[in-house]
Amino acid sequence: MLDLAVIGARAVTPSGSRLADIGIKDGRIAKVAASGALEEAAHTIDARGMLLLPGATDPHTHLDAEMFGSRTADDFESGTIAAAAGGITAIIDYAFQSEGGSLAEAVARWDDKARGRAVIDYGFHVALLDPSATAVAEIGRMVERGVTSLKIFMMRGFEERMREFLRAFAAAAEAGALLTIHAEDQHLIGYCTERLLSAGRAGVAHFAASRPPLSEAAAIARALTMTEATGAAAYFVHLSSAAAIRGIRRARSEGRRVLAETRPIYLYLTEDRFLEADGERYVGYPPLRSRGDIEALWEALADGTIDVVATDHCSWSLARKKAADRFTRIPPGMSNLETLVPMLYSEGVAKGRITLERMVDLVASNPARIFGLYPRKGAIIEGADADLVVFDPDAKVVIRAGEMHSRADYDPFEGFEVTGWPRVTLSRGEIIVADRKCLARAGRGKFLVRAPFSESRS
Repeated sequence: MLDLAVIGARAVTPSGSRLADIGIKDGRIAKVAASGALEEAAHTIDARGMLLLPGATDPHTHLDAEMFGSRTADDFESGTIAAAAGGITAIIDYAFQSEGGSLAEAVARWDDKARGRAVIDYGFHVALLDPSATAVAEIGRMVERGVTSLKIFMMRGFEERMREFLRAFAAAAEAGALLTIHAEDQHLIGYCTERLLSAGRAGVAHFAASRPPLSEAAAIARALTMTEATGAAAYFVHLSSAAAIRGIRRARSEGRRVLAETRPIYLYLTEDRFLEADGERYVGYPPLRSRGDIEALWEALADGTIDVVATDHCSWSLARKKAADRFTRIPPGMSNLETLVPMLYSEGVAKGRITLERMVDLVASNPARIFGLYPRKGAIIEGADADLVVFDPDAKVVIRAGEMHSRADYDPFEGFEVTGWPRVTLSRGEIIVADRKCLARAGRGKFLVRAPFSESRS
C-alpha cells in the first residue's frame, strides 16, 4: 500500500504537463500514473483543478548570517518555514569563511546553525574570502564532503589577491567545484562612490549610481577571462542588467559554457524605489535597475539565457535598514523566499511571459541539475524525493508582511496582488505546509550531499 497519493492534478514532469496521479512510499515518488491507475493509499490528497509542481530548490540564501555588525532577521527555522510556505523544499545557503579560517570551519559553523532548526533539506556553498594556500588545498576535500560550489566576491579585495584567486579557480576546476561569482567591479564601485560622497550625495536616492551596470559587465568580462585561463566553470549570481545579459550571450556565442542567475527584485522593481520615503528597504547588491533592464531579464528568462531564478534572501528589519547614515552602510538584502514561486507564476506564467514548464526549469529542475541534486530533487519522476507542491493557479493573494512567515517586518512586494499560490507543500512525502500554515517540526530538514559539478548534467 502507498503511504500517500496525490490525485487529479496537472503534474509538471520532465516530459511535459499532464493529468497524473502520484503515489508516494517511504518519502519517495513510487509511481507516476494515469488518473485512476494508482494502487490503494493510506492517505489521499484530492488535487483536482490544481497544478502539481516539483518542490523548488533555492540555491542562493543567507540565513542566520552576520553582516555590517548585525545578524539577519531570519535564521534556519524561520527562513525555511517561509521557503516551505512558498513552495521551496530545498535551499543551498552560503557558509562564510572567516579571515584566516578554514573552509571546513565555515561549513561546521553553518551546519551548527541549520541542524535542529531547518524544516526543509539544505546544503552549503563556501564563500571563499581568504584564498590562502591552506584554504585552496581544502577545496578538493570540500567536494568530497558534498559541498561542491564556492562563492567568489569580486568586490572584496579581489583585485589585490587575484593571483591567489586564480589558483583557487584552478583548484576548483580540478576538483569539480562550481564557482558562483558575484560580479561587480570593486574599482568602478569605489570610483563612483567616492564621487557621490564627495558631492554630499550620501542618501539612498544615490545608491544605484554608485554601482552602475558597467560595473557588473566589466566584472563578468574579467571573471570569464580568469575561468578561461583556469578551466573553471562559472555561475554568475543575481544578474541585474541588460549589460550583464549581453556579456553572458557574448560568451555563449564564443562557445563558452556559462551559467546565469537572477533574483526576483530585478524582475518586478525599478530604481525609482530608492526615491521613496523608505527607499532603504530595497537596497541590495547590485542595485535595482531601469524598466529596460527588467524587460531584458524577462527576455533572457524566456530564451534560456538565464538558467535560474533564486532569491538571495537576506532579511532585515526596516529599522536596521534605515539606521545607516549613508548608502554604503545600509545592509544589503531583503526577504523573498515565500514569494519566489507564486510571483514568478503570477508575473511570468499567468501573463504569458514564460511557460509553466520554463518556470519549473528556472526554480526546480535547473538548480537541482546545476548543483548536483538531480534527479533526487527537481523533478516529478519515480525514485525522486517526494518534494511536491500542490499549487492553486486561481488563488488571489495580496502580499502583506504581517501574513508572511519571515521574521522581517516588511516585504519588498507589499501590496502586490498575486495570482496563484501554493496550497500544500510536501517534503519527502510529509505535508509540511497546508493552507499557508506550517505543520513541520524544526530540525526535520536534512543536509544534502551534492555531486561534483558536471557540464553534462547542467
